[in-house]
Amino acid sequence: MNIRSYDNQVRARVLASIERIARGESIAAESPREPDFEYYDQFPLTSNDAGVTERVRAAFTARFGADAVHSAERQTASEDFSRIPDAFGVPYTYWLLGGCDAEAYRAAALRGTVAQDIPANHSPLFAPVVDPTLSTGVQAQVVAARAYLDKDA
Repeated sequence: MNIRSYDNQVRARVLASIERIARGESIAAESPREPDFEYYDQFPLTSNDAGVTERVRAAFTARFGADAVHSAERQTASEDFSRIPDAFGVPYTYWLLGGCDAEAYRAAALRGTVAQDIPANHSPLFAPVVDPTLSTGVQAQVVAARAYLDKDA
């Protein structure tokens, strides 16, 4: 099973519940032994720091314009990015960069068919538009790094 949540306490409760139910079913089925539980491919909660997020968002807005900066909906994606900042106890923000043809995206958004018409990054049909995605991505990296690292910004 792939378990995803927005909260570590909820995740722990869900895992405990799964184990309790599996043990109960094992007892009910008169299994000769306890069930085994193997956990792998687990990903930590990615929880953006509000201050860092606002600082980077403001820098993105200043560089790219308000129309180019949008808040992403909360997601329960499997992402290992936060392992590094969590290990060092540093605040962070995880941001996304669009890479598809802007007109194709706008048209799909108007039709309400983004999920069907715009391939996600794990799709075999996913292929970012090289220009301006590469240039914008490099600029975004520099802008975000400067906003994060420059304490006087």
